[in-house]
Amino acid sequence: MHIQMVDAKNLLTKSKLPDADYVINPYIGCNHGCVYCYAEFMSRFTGHAGEEWGSFMDVKKNDKPFPKNLVGKSILIGSATDPYNPLEKRYEKTREILIRLQDTEARVEILTKSPLVLRDLDIISTQCIRVGISLGTMDAEFARLTEKHAASPQQRLETIRVLNEARVEVYAFISPIFPLFSDWKTVANETEKYVSQICFENLNLRGGYKRRVLDLISTRYPEKSEEFSYIFNENKVAYWQDVERQIHEYMASKPYKVYFFHEKIKKGR
Repeated sequence: MHIQMVDAKNLLTKSKLPDADYVINPYIGCNHGCVYCYAEFMSRFTGHAGEEWGSFMDVKKNDKPFPKNLVGKSILIGSATDPYNPLEKRYEKTREILIRLQDTEARVEILTKSPLVLRDLDIISTQCIRVGISLGTMDAEFARLTEKHAASPQQRLETIRVLNEARVEVYAFISPIFPLFSDWKTVANETEKYVSQICFENLNLRGGYKRRVLDLISTRYPEKSEEFSYIFNENKVAYWQDVERQIHEYMASKPYKVYFFHEKIKKGR
């Protein structure tokens, strides 16, 4: 893997996400090897055009103070990279950012797949930082196939438990839901006693990774390939509407949020 330090003009970027005013991504690239990663489009804008996503990582450098007008603003760390990817052990950029954010009075949230987040409990637990753990399935074999280098489902579940035990607000981010494969009800059942909320996001297929995912299903699960392909090429809106209905019914008495159609979700809701 090619690793380089890069000067970042800004670490804080205005967000188009429904529940974040700003995002921070301490790294460019990610080495979890998720077959469905939507963030690979960033290669075209970061000087990595033509390079395979996952073959490089840029470590951002920027020591400028954060703006003073962040009181009450929401900041998500990890919208397009995992802030606790393995390089964080060496470079500690995410930890550095958390320390620098302490005086901003912003509402900080972290999204990760990694147990490494527990290293920073000393900051997270004292600064009321909310943590989301991305966990799309409890099937270890399917997780390894689709998220090759990420922590196992059991490791992530244990991370959720430890965060809860440390009195950190933690939520489960069931993402992405793979049609015909994702056991989202199992994930919800396994996590609900530890989390303040369960969020759901569908598998979006577009760009170059659409073919990669379809090819993977065709190769490893040929018996499901035709139906899987049909969902995304002919029936995806109706399919996800039905899954959303099922989630509403199943989660009726529990705190949850569905992020299936981002463009229809208004900020702050």
